[in-house]
Amino acid sequence: MTEFKNIQGNEPPKNLSPVIDDSLDENLGQASVPAVNQYLQLAVEQSLDIDAICQSIDLDQKLLLDNSGHITGLQFQQLISVLLAHSNDDLFGLHTAKHVQPGSYSVLGYISMNCENLGQAITKIQPFEKLVGDMGTTTFEQLGDKVKISWHCQFPDPNVKRHMIDNCLGSWLTFARYLVGQESNPSEILLSRKQPTLSLQNEYQAVFKCPVNYGQKENAIIFDKALLSLPLNKGDQQLLSTLETHAEALISDLTTQTDIVTQLQNAIEKSLKTRNFHQQEIAQQFSMSAKTLQRRLAALGLNFQSLLDDVRLKLAKQYLAESTLNLNQISTELGFTEPRSFYRWFNKLTSQTPGEYRKVQLD
Repeated sequence: MTEFKNIQGNEPPKNLSPVIDDSLDENLGQASVPAVNQYLQLAVEQSLDIDAICQSIDLDQKLLLDNSGHITGLQFQQLISVLLAHSNDDLFGLHTAKHVQPGSYSVLGYISMNCENLGQAITKIQPFEKLVGDMGTTTFEQLGDKVKISWHCQFPDPNVKRHMIDNCLGSWLTFARYLVGQESNPSEILLSRKQPTLSLQNEYQAVFKCPVNYGQKENAIIFDKALLSLPLNKGDQQLLSTLETHAEALISDLTTQTDIVTQLQNAIEKSLKTRNFHQQEIAQQFSMSAKTLQRRLAALGLNFQSLLDDVRLKLAKQYLAESTLNLNQISTELGFTEPRSFYRWFNKLTSQTPGEYRKVQLD
C-alpha cells in the first residue's frame, strides 16, 4: 500500500529480500511520522520496495498516513537499517536532506517559520525537539564571534547513526536557508565519521558549501554569530505564541504517554514468570478492556506485541550476558512455552541465535 503524504516516485521493484538489523535497543523512544517519511521520500525516489521493507520489520504503513502520529524508535532504527541495505547510496542520510520541509519537524517546523529571526528559531529546537522524536539531543555553544550547534544521536546502530547525523545536519542547513530565503553558508562542519573517498567528500561539499572536517569528537555546524540576526521571511509573532502553546500541550501528552508505556512494560515484565502476560490479562491490571488498551497503544503508533517483544528482548540480552541460566531456563523465564519458540523469536529480531549472542558477549 505505498501511500505517503508528499511522496511521489516511480513504481518500486518487487521481491527484495527483507533484511533485519541486529543492532537493537529497547529504549529508543519514538519517532514522528513526518521524520520517518523524509527517509521514505528518498526511498521512493530511488525505487525501493517500500511495501516489502515495511513488511520485513512488521511496520504497519497505515501509521505513516497520520502526520501527528509516531512509530517506535526501535522500528525507525530497523527501517533505516533495511533502507540502507537495499539502497546503493553511500550517502543516503545526507541525500534525504533535500526532502526537508516545515512539516518534517512537526509543530517545531511551523514554530521556526514564525520566528522573527534565525537566532530565535534556533532557540526553539531544544524545548520542542522531542516533538520530532527521541533520536538525539541538541546543544549550543558560543565560540567568540562563532556559534556551534551540535547534535548527539542516541541510536546505537553505528551505520544507522552515521546516516542520521548526515540527515540532521544536512536538513538543518537546508531548512535554515529556506527560512532566511538565501544561501547562507556555515564556517565549517564537524563530522565524527572517518574521512570518506574524494567523490563522497565532494558530495558533502555540495550540500554544506564550506570546509568539512572528518574524524571529529562531535557532529556540529559552526557559523558566524552575525547570521543569528537574519530575518525570516514569514515570521508571525502572534501565530508563534499560539503554536508554542500547542507544542507545550503536545510535549505534556508525550510525557504522559511515555509514563503509560513504562507502566505497561513493567507490568509485562512482572507477569512473564506467571505466564499471565497476555493483552487481556495486562489490560485487567490497568482496569481497562483489551480493546481499550489496543486503541490507546495504536494512538502512540504501538501495539501490545511490540511492547512484549521489547520487554522480552531486554531481559533476554541481560540473561544471556549476565546470568548463569541455560537457554532452556531463559526460555521459561521469558514465558515461552518451549525453547525452540524462544530460539526462533530471538533469531528473527537479532539475526543471531541466543547461543551466538551469548558467545559474543562472553568473548
